[in-house]
Amino acid sequence: MIVPLRPLLLLVLAALASLALAACGGGSSASSDTSVDTLLKNTFSGSKKVKSGKLALTLRVDAKGAQGVNGPVTLKLGGPFQSQGGQKLPKFKIDFTFDGAGQSIKAGISSTGEKGFVNFQGNDYVVSDPVFKQFRTGYEQAQKQGAKQNTSLSTLGLNPRNWLTNARNAGDAKVGSDDTIKITGGVNVPRLLDDVNNALAKTKQLGVQTARKLPSQLTPAQKQQVSQSVKNPTVEIYTGKDDSILRRMVIALNVTAPKGQTGSAAVNLDFSISDVNKDQTVPEPSGAKPFAQLLSSLGSLGLGGLGTGSAGSAGSTGSSSGSGSGSSNKNLQKYSKCVTDAGGDATKARKCADLLTAP
Repeated sequence: MIVPLRPLLLLVLAALASLALAACGGGSSASSDTSVDTLLKNTFSGSKKVKSGKLALTLRVDAKGAQGVNGPVTLKLGGPFQSQGGQKLPKFKIDFTFDGAGQSIKAGISSTGEKGFVNFQGNDYVVSDPVFKQFRTGYEQAQKQGAKQNTSLSTLGLNPRNWLTNARNAGDAKVGSDDTIKITGGVNVPRLLDDVNNALAKTKQLGVQTARKLPSQLTPAQKQQVSQSVKNPTVEIYTGKDDSILRRMVIALNVTAPKGQTGSAAVNLDFSISDVNKDQTVPEPSGAKPFAQLLSSLGSLGLGGLGTGSAGSAGSTGSSSGSGSGSSNKNLQKYSKCVTDAGGDATKARKCADLLTAP
């Protein structure tokens, strides 16, 4: 079965996303003379914890000649995070930007540990207390379930030593102000996909919530299609010189359409973490508006009904109880899941609005 370029790109991106599920690692110090095998082993061993830092991820897809995916698309996310110890929800402030297809969207989410906030197009909104508490409880329960497991690349079954080709120690390099050792190499795509399948299977066992949107497995046909379509993949890995903790990973590749189809795409994923284990502050934004106002704004953009009925009560900043509040919170959760499942399909997203006024 021939897979068109657009779903093929999604499969490739799913594989890349699995590589960014964890960024632990750590071991002894390294130098430009350390063997590349030792560097990789220490970097992905998962023996050290990353408790704080600043994340940065940029994904750029430049597609040409393919229906539905033409032109460059860039997604960026990043910001500080700070562990609160144990399985508690960390403090974080993650900003998102999307540019492409004639659109430019800026958004973000943050948590002070006690309150949650959403930023959309430059305006801050406070999440209602009941909804935030439910989110925090769900996160902490998932962490407790996976507490006995160390969610590193190695525990997920991803071992770069299996699929890196011509890997070499490329010497000293900087990531921000951090001293690192740079590793370069190519990729044996079939072996990488075998590792990805291992990771996809293990993420569910470990309760990794970021894997919800990933497929449960890549089929043999999908693996073959990806292997044939991915061209010239390269990887750069930057590991901490003093602690062997992963600081940056850059993956670049080209995807060509299957035989009988047209189009191609250049894909670049750049993931980094700086200020590792340095204290980060996440202040509460001033002047945050009730979440209901965000729903109302979305309604004015064509997602009608978002600022009325139960949506209004769901967005209040109070934590009042009662059947009305409980019903609205459930409706908001259903709406949020519906919009997430809709992906970039505006027609499906508009239909989600009905969930906010359901009895």
